[in-house]
Amino acid sequence: MATFNLEHAKNYYRVNQYVVAMLSVIALLLMGYYVATSAFPYFIVTEESYGTYFFPRALWLLPHIIFSLVAIVVGPIQFIPQIRTKYLKLHRRLGRIYIVSVVLGGMIGMYLAITSGVNLPYAVGLFCLGFTWVVSAIMALLSIKNKKVELHKEWMIRSYIITFAFVTFRFVEDILMALEIGSWMEVLVLVSWASWAVPLFVGEVIIQGMKIKKAWV
Repeated sequence: MATFNLEHAKNYYRVNQYVVAMLSVIALLLMGYYVATSAFPYFIVTEESYGTYFFPRALWLLPHIIFSLVAIVVGPIQFIPQIRTKYLKLHRRLGRIYIVSVVLGGMIGMYLAITSGVNLPYAVGLFCLGFTWVVSAIMALLSIKNKKVELHKEWMIRSYIITFAFVTFRFVEDILMALEIGSWMEVLVLVSWASWAVPLFVGEVIIQGMKIKKAWV
């Protein structure tokens, strides 16, 4: 029985490694797509690059993009076990950078949502995205400050799911527009909510499901 359990644990760990590796590759490809198509053009601060809609708010949008990119890049490093165990100081420093980037990026995002001038559902969707982004990061910080390591991990997972919404937003928007599913305005409203609320729900199901599975063992 002990041998069976050991083999089962090894197989489970091996499968998890493959799943994580596959998801990491997909995430990297999506991140590259986001940077190339949505983020990088805004580093050229001209009306041609920004368009007439964003250019008047370029001084707000550019920092928002920079903070988002920092969070997107730093976030995955925090989930690497070797970094957490062998390089704890680096983990903590990167954690501070991540939290600051999220809080500042989220606050700017809420301002951009309020001043979007598109329509109410779109503005509220983006505002809630920014708000949940900030709150999840603060909850992760408060959890680790109170030495609640497992709770900290859970909130970091939620936080990064929301962080990745910036990638999901553009990718899903481009797909829906290419397939001509709905009008441009309908797509914008849809992704302003679905890009973060749906992944966050799926992530929460996985987090709670893992707890239930542990309770069964």
